[in-house]
Amino acid sequence: MPARLCARAVTVLVTAGLLVASLAGPAAAHGRGSDATNYRSTVTRQPELPGVSWRMYGGDEYLSVTNTSDVELVVQGYAEEPYLRVGPDGVFVNRASPATYQNADRYGESPVPEEGVDASLPPRWAKVSGGGSYAWHDHRVHWMSRNLPPQVTDPGRTTLVNEWTVPFSVGRRAYTVSGTLEWVPAPSPLPWLAVAVVVTLPALLGLRSGGKGDWRHRLARPAAAVLGVVALVNLTHLVDDLFAVPLPAATKALAAAQTAMFIAIALFGALRGWQGRDGSFTALGVGAGALLVGQGLLYVSVLGTSQSASVFPDALARTAVALSLVQAVTVGAVAVAGNRRLAAEAAPAEPDPEAAPVT
Repeated sequence: MPARLCARAVTVLVTAGLLVASLAGPAAAHGRGSDATNYRSTVTRQPELPGVSWRMYGGDEYLSVTNTSDVELVVQGYAEEPYLRVGPDGVFVNRASPATYQNADRYGESPVPEEGVDASLPPRWAKVSGGGSYAWHDHRVHWMSRNLPPQVTDPGRTTLVNEWTVPFSVGRRAYTVSGTLEWVPAPSPLPWLAVAVVVTLPALLGLRSGGKGDWRHRLARPAAAVLGVVALVNLTHLVDDLFAVPLPAATKALAAAQTAMFIAIALFGALRGWQGRDGSFTALGVGAGALLVGQGLLYVSVLGTSQSASVFPDALARTAVALSLVQAVTVGAVAVAGNRRLAAEAAPAEPDPEAAPVT
């Protein structure tokens, strides 16, 4: 019964995690996979203003402005209407600006309300943050089609797509921030997958152990160690959720909670596997599955793109995703082998047909 309860409890957690990922992922995910791209947008020129700075996040995903001065900064929308206001009182968006709704989606596919939204209307400011920084999908700084731009004739070469400008004002003075958009080819994913294979292969060491004595510990502990290490490596993703992109606190909290849940399931599986108690092999399998889905498959695009949003080096982000994918094979193999041995032990012995009948 304890083994069954353990298996059911962890399975319920993983199912809940998958549900959260499917519902929250498109709206709240950021960092690594959701922002992975082969486009790189770079701020090349910005006016030197006290307390004002501009930068890009996630290749070409987000344009961000920070204003710590005592003067309000206003970013113009696509029809030169006031769109965004950043100042000492926080960050405000203009609900009457079409840009407020268009910028909610990377490709500008979010619906714009038919009533009360027009660039010619007076601004209706709504506070979205109490800080002095804000990041958004500005469609002037990235390529708006899912197809390659005509400038990219050789996808294997870095290519300038276009130059861009975004107008803004500080006080009553008008300025522009300028930059370039480039296509940057992706590196091969094979080196990261090869590293992941080398790191996760020790999980299979326990398969060499026999089925006598304390075989559970000998079989499970190498896999539990690998699962635990990969889960800890993915703490870098939790850091990215919180700090890689200056998005609203609620958005970051939801993404971080999703990541933390998958990591917690994996760590639980590693601990249970190390202890070798009832349900240890099931816990190993479920933990490996949690990392596979929550930290691997959801972010697999990182392996095939050149740009992603991370506070860590790209090599570490790619390695973490590759580890999350490959560990499912090695740790999963141990989980299957362990449960098969347990099933064989629990099976009733077949009667010997040559044995004398009991009278």
